[in-house]
Amino acid sequence: MNKKSILFLTGAYPDFDTSYRGIFIQKIVLSLREEGYQISIVTPKIYNKSPSYEKQNGIRIYRFPFLSKNRPLIQYKKVPYIRMLLYYLTGFVVTVYASLKNKCDLIHAHWAIPIGLIGALTGWLLQKPLVVTVHGSDHRMAAERSTIFRRLFLFVCRRGKHVHCVSASMKEEIEEWGIEEGKISAFPMAVDSSFLQVGRNRKFDGKDHSFTVISNRNLHSLYNVSLLVRSIPHVIKNNSKWRFVIAGEGPEKPGLENQAKDLAITPYLSFLGKVPHEEMSGLLEGADIYVSTSKSDGTSVSLLEAMASGAFPIVTDIISNQTWILDGQNGYLVPLEDEVFLANKIIDAAKNISLRTEASKKNIQIIEDRAEEKRNTARIISIYEKAFD
Repeated sequence: MNKKSILFLTGAYPDFDTSYRGIFIQKIVLSLREEGYQISIVTPKIYNKSPSYEKQNGIRIYRFPFLSKNRPLIQYKKVPYIRMLLYYLTGFVVTVYASLKNKCDLIHAHWAIPIGLIGALTGWLLQKPLVVTVHGSDHRMAAERSTIFRRLFLFVCRRGKHVHCVSASMKEEIEEWGIEEGKISAFPMAVDSSFLQVGRNRKFDGKDHSFTVISNRNLHSLYNVSLLVRSIPHVIKNNSKWRFVIAGEGPEKPGLENQAKDLAITPYLSFLGKVPHEEMSGLLEGADIYVSTSKSDGTSVSLLEAMASGAFPIVTDIISNQTWILDGQNGYLVPLEDEVFLANKIIDAAKNISLRTEASKKNIQIIEDRAEEKRNTARIISIYEKAFD
């Protein structure tokens, strides 16, 4: 098959050099570019300082305005209907323009809603096949919010030649909603090889040393990082050889910092803020235990990167995590709101070097089999080839 021109329509893409919003989308794009595909990007213009158009590594990036007030949509507690109207109008115009300008053969929309609707309408207008990747927030909106969101979600999925879900549980639920099984696949976003290299080189020496616990989720209420903060006094009360690292940014940061002061744990806890993605493998290299306290998730790329790096995962007992973690074998699953339970599991993991050693081996193998970058690129290319038939 001659390599085609693909338009990526995505709700998140790095906005500037130090940005990692949608960094996993960028990784896919660069992998496909290496395979010979011509790629162009259409994405919302979130920040005033981001250029409306630029070219990176031969990839054309178009950003459409919608009066975002320097905030991604996920940070709005209520749906900003006026801004959303502008989002769809300008997004549709820019997407049609970019599709025609770059002679795109296929549209790949990341997130079914909100941005996938633009892809569905553009694909219909220009008679181009549409591939839709469902991540997590879009599926959650369709499952939990009003009927209109479910209808928009299903409209986009039905317009797609193929629907790619990042977790098997999403695939099963979407099938229950009436999307035919034959057009849906389930596999996660790819993990960069640098994390696997960290995992392969990790040493477990059994010596009595300080333990480092890391969380690198964004500081939004969904990720419930407060649970980890509340667990720290219970971890350190009988042993002071602990270091906790929170690498993330978000509106809950001031409250979490105040909570740490109130609990008198600031000597043990560091807030690093936003860490560039290229530095994350090095940060995980120095961590013994990875914690994610998210209330809901798709397949978490952060979890997969931690597994690849050999850090022992302790994550909330939600469906998306159950797909990757077998409790007591390659990690621990913990309740959503029990800081004492979480603290005890952190202590248990630190004491059990044989469990952490075996978990590291298992997790590296899991990532190599199910989320390795080249394999995932081949899966995406296979989807494109079928969409053109």
